[in-house]
Amino acid sequence: MNNQLVLIEWLDSKGVIGEWEFTDSLNPLIPCKCTSVGFLIDDNKEYKTILQTKSDEQVVGRMTIPTCSIKKIRRIN
Repeated sequence: MNNQLVLIEWLDSKGVIGEWEFTDSLNPLIPCKCTSVGFLIDDNKEYKTILQTKSDEQVVGRMTIPTCSIKKIRRIN
């Protein structure tokens, strides 16, 4: 497992569900800009997986981000 701490800037989807909207007053739905920090445990062509917390034998808080959504990755020393 990679112990490299990273900061990832990425775009997430946005939507409106369960609410009627008038077509003449629709505003653009701009993707959400997100920032996540964690230990990089899977780094491949299709996605990156980070985790929030780890102990000697366990982890908690895993998240996978599709590579196509990632705008920038910065390694944290």
